[in-house]
Amino acid sequence: MKYAFGPYEIDTEAMELTGDGQVIAVQPQVFALLVFLIENRDRVVTKDEIIGAVWDGRIVSDGTLNARINALRTALGDSGTRQSVIKTHPRQGFRFVADLNSGAEDTGRPADRRTIAVLPFVNISGDPEQIYFADGLTEDLITDLSKIPDLFVIARNSSFAFRDSPKNLTDIGRELGVAHILEGSVRRAGERIRINAQLIDTATGGHIWADRFDGTIADIFDVQDEITDKIISALKVSLAAAPGIGRQTNSIEAYELSLRGRAKFFMFSPETNRECINLLDQAVAADPDFATAWADQVFPYQSGWSFTWAGYDDGLDVAAGKAEKAFALDPKSSFVNSRLAWVRTFQGRHDEAMTAFERTRTLDPNNVEALTWYCEALNYAGDPEQALEIGAASLKHDPLPPPNCLHHIGHAHFLLGNLEKALDYGSRALRMAPSFPAANIVMAAINWEAGNAVEARELVTNMTLSNPRLTFARFYDRYPYARPEHKDRVANAIREAGLQ
Repeated sequence: MKYAFGPYEIDTEAMELTGDGQVIAVQPQVFALLVFLIENRDRVVTKDEIIGAVWDGRIVSDGTLNARINALRTALGDSGTRQSVIKTHPRQGFRFVADLNSGAEDTGRPADRRTIAVLPFVNISGDPEQIYFADGLTEDLITDLSKIPDLFVIARNSSFAFRDSPKNLTDIGRELGVAHILEGSVRRAGERIRINAQLIDTATGGHIWADRFDGTIADIFDVQDEITDKIISALKVSLAAAPGIGRQTNSIEAYELSLRGRAKFFMFSPETNRECINLLDQAVAADPDFATAWADQVFPYQSGWSFTWAGYDDGLDVAAGKAEKAFALDPKSSFVNSRLAWVRTFQGRHDEAMTAFERTRTLDPNNVEALTWYCEALNYAGDPEQALEIGAASLKHDPLPPPNCLHHIGHAHFLLGNLEKALDYGSRALRMAPSFPAANIVMAAINWEAGNAVEARELVTNMTLSNPRLTFARFYDRYPYARPEHKDRVANAIREAGLQ
């Protein structure tokens, strides 16, 4: 990401501040402080927020913070009197107040007009439980649009980061690097639904089109297709080379059950994992040919097995059966192929996994979720260099990445011996998902090798307290490193950190 204001430019990838083309030397914490203030320039940020972001929550005195603020002001030709760049709000915090240059933010993504983000549709049903339905509609629209080769679509996680955001659509478009935003709302009352949708030009904030769709829940697939068709027409993109967007089920019951099951999985607990499986079992009972619902069962079974949760000792075998059933039903589904590839990874069948992931990319080059899991599969297959390349590709579509993406990139850096970068990515992942088992294991190893023995032991202790079934033997059996030296590095580190 690049920012510019006045004569100054900030390149977050190179971690470089320049003024009039000349590099300005600043301490890493001063640079991190500047980036944090710019990223949150729409509001006043508190001292606690700054300390959490820049110092990872460590105890820092007001004097230390003020010294970094003063150093930053000096580097930018500002002062405590002028406050033309950084304004102090007494007893509240600080705010970046300089005007960024027009077009200063460079996301590294196409500046093409055929770029879009779908923001989470708002549930206005009056029933909070219906949020799964609004989210499912949003996710399906993202999936449908991502199948169009001529269209660049922002991934779900980055789009959903702007749920209930106070930012205007022009600012959101600039942050995501897209020319268009689709937003809308869903109202459901029994079997009746009303969906409002509007396509916005982020350069002007103006409407390209807006429409309302009234019908019954049975019409939901037709509504999704109609919205997709309107976007294709408005943006003048071609469907000629796109895989079919056709639905895998005509059963509304199966569709709703699958949406509810998917929502449960991402709560990441043994209890919600079991609820997820029960809902997906009902979905395939309602439509035995629903390939997506079969494929959706892969993660809860495989995760329960990998995370060593009780009741999943046969989880990997069950997950493999679900993936193979889904593939038999729909071998040309990108989603199905990605799930089959993930199972093959944990079975240690790495060549088959790579083939399936590449097939996924051919079927749907914009399938960012598949790229995220492909990155980790490459780590296990012994190719962290390519894992970083795939991770970088996923970040182009997902500028606000989910914790698993950050963990996978951090894992690759660890395997390559880049401990500083591994710590950075791993820490960010755990701040977002503190209970993520795989990230905790790798982060314990990273900390141990980095000389942070206290932190490593604390991670292992917390993991074993929350899950007494996690033992060294189970880790060694269930994490599928192809290269013995990679497995032994992680194993030796976490054993030294206290995993018995």
